[in-house]
Amino acid sequence: ASVSCGGETLEVIEARAGQTAVEYYRHLQHGRYADFVAGMEGADSLPSDYRKQMEENAAMFLKQQNEAHHGIRDITLRRCSADTASKTAEALLDIHYSDSTVELVCVPLVCRSGTWLMK
Repeated sequence: ASVSCGGETLEVIEARAGQTAVEYYRHLQHGRYADFVAGMEGADSLPSDYRKQMEENAAMFLKQQNEAHHGIRDITLRRCSADTASKTAEALLDIHYSDSTVELVCVPLVCRSGTWLMK
């Protein structure tokens, strides 16, 4: 997700950072583990074996969630706050499971080379 993280109002920056976090978690939801891991800060410089292990961990996490909650139904942004000076943001996501459970997840983000990445 190459979403700009600067040069706009704080409100726009927060909306973009939050939407980027939602997109990363939707990659996870739909089994696109390589795309989810690619959204992590420093993922592009990880050794391939370690990156593969992170993808496998993401797959195990989703399997556990599917078994516990019958899958993820939706992911929505509750709110996002950004600090333009440090080029960081925190997105609060609601993970809506198929069993009607909702889990709140805090996703810390950092802007690197114009792209929001998960810390």
